[in-house]
Amino acid sequence: MKYLSVVLSSAALILAGIALYKVSTGNTAAKTPVVKSSSAEDSLKSASSLKVGYVDLDSIDAKFDFYRSKTEAFEKKKEGLDRQLNSAYQQLDNRRIDFLKKGNAITQAEAESFRREYDQQLQELENRRRKIEQEVQQEAMIMRDDIFKKINDYLTGYSKERGYNYIFSYSRNANIFLYQDAAFDVTNEVIIGLNAAYPKTETKK
Repeated sequence: MKYLSVVLSSAALILAGIALYKVSTGNTAAKTPVVKSSSAEDSLKSASSLKVGYVDLDSIDAKFDFYRSKTEAFEKKKEGLDRQLNSAYQQLDNRRIDFLKKGNAITQAEAESFRREYDQQLQELENRRRKIEQEVQQEAMIMRDDIFKKINDYLTGYSKERGYNYIFSYSRNANIFLYQDAAFDVTNEVIIGLNAAYPKTETKK
């Protein structure tokens, strides 16, 4: 029986909308006079000057070594905690079954005493389960934020070097794009870069 449930997927990485990277403009917009476009053609020219790309988060899930190692270690820890809870619940239930096997030999005083003890131990288990669940969820959030930070930090440098204004993300579970041109897909480059940057980042710690 599973007592802990924490979902970590590509959709969980989307912490700042669908744009993983957006070029920073600072406060220049407030200092620059607003000039109205004289025609729709001017607007199209402005839009066409933007350089955009996109990454497939499902591929990052599968191929980003840092993400995989962290999630695998997290899942193993969560499964271990779940087994411990399951064993504790099973032991308590076995005690209940063994007690009931006495049948008519059980006195009212023994039954009331066992019930109080059983209810107390069950409540302690429930409190323990809730505490572990909160700790696991908190750890999952910290891990998710760390993964996203690594991806975002890398994409910031990647985008500045290559002149991207926006890099969007999509996944099968959170896809608002009706169509995407593969010519703008930078996923493989990003994954290669992430995997190259990951060991360097970790060795500095």
